[in-house]
Amino acid sequence: MNYLTAMYISLRESLGIYTSDQLFELFTNKQHSMPISRHRAAIIQSRVFFFCAIFAVLVPTWSVIDLLFLPNSLWRDLLFIRALSAAAFALLAWQARQEPSLKRARLLLAGMLCITPLFYLVSDHWLQAYDLTGTEQIIAELYALLPFVMIAGLTLFPLTLTELLLLAAPLLTVVIIASIPQTNSDIPQTVATIWLFSLILGVAIFASLNQLRYMLSQVNRASYDVLTGLLTRRAGIEMLDLQFRLSSMSGTPLSILYLDLDHFKMVNDIFGHDAGDKVLKAAAQQLNSAVRKGDSVIRWGGEEFIVVLPTATPAEANEVISRIMQAGLGLRPDGTATTASIGVTEIQADKMNNWKDTVELADHRMYTAKTQGRARSLGANHTELLWPNVDQASPSEE
Repeated sequence: MNYLTAMYISLRESLGIYTSDQLFELFTNKQHSMPISRHRAAIIQSRVFFFCAIFAVLVPTWSVIDLLFLPNSLWRDLLFIRALSAAAFALLAWQARQEPSLKRARLLLAGMLCITPLFYLVSDHWLQAYDLTGTEQIIAELYALLPFVMIAGLTLFPLTLTELLLLAAPLLTVVIIASIPQTNSDIPQTVATIWLFSLILGVAIFASLNQLRYMLSQVNRASYDVLTGLLTRRAGIEMLDLQFRLSSMSGTPLSILYLDLDHFKMVNDIFGHDAGDKVLKAAAQQLNSAVRKGDSVIRWGGEEFIVVLPTATPAEANEVISRIMQAGLGLRPDGTATTASIGVTEIQADKMNNWKDTVELADHRMYTAKTQGRARSLGANHTELLWPNVDQASPSEE
């Protein structure tokens, strides 16, 4: 038991796992954020494209070897399925150049892994019909390596353990079917084949999980603000670009809130930057708690925040703002409520053509809200919401 515990600890450390959340992230993608999913999808699709482009060329090219060493009738049969396989690989390579999404990436990878086993099963059926010897037999034996090549290829993809096992199961099934012993003398060869496949699968799992763990740490470091835990501006720009394109293609609403904490410079000047950091952290936590599931909060810079509200109409955006105002953004060091000036835009109501103009308009409305007394939101058609239980007669200059 102590030995198994030590092995488990050693494995966790080798993968850089120190918390249960980090371990769970390697089992499933349910806790992966959108930046991580987007990054993973882009990596998987780019590597699927590379593999499929290579195989689309190599698979038909290998028919020259078949022509030199295999019977002509067998060569013609193999050439047919090689042409089909090459066409399928080319189609997957073309699809892999589309907009990255995790669903598309998984389907493309699964498709790539299915082509080779199917090719192997059909070709093995035809090869068994011929009495091959010498060089012919060596060429035929090379076909049996195809599932091993594909399972080894999984080492290049950042996959969760669940994804790896689901993708490896059909390949393992093919190897088992092809290795069923015909006589007792074939049993050692069958056991050796399955053992070798399992060994390569184990290496592939470790390598793939290592990639995923490293990618998670790097994306999290680049995507999330250290102080507040919110999305950084860089990650937020990717989010805005993605959500704007999705909303534009589907014709669904998309609202943007631009928040600037009121009199924040005064907090830093009077109480110091440590106190200012506490105000920022409290405001970030309150914003995260008040928005809807699927909304994103970005620390845009300093005391400025952007909230992305997919599918939210102006009325629904005002409902989110009302929740933010009712919940509050925490307290300042002097015990008074932290408030914010908020500018609101919605891409359809405001007829926006790109996310940059959308953010700029929200910024302009936020500034107008500040000059009108702060602690309020300003949206399209001068729609205004006031912060409850707050004196609105605030100065217009900090």
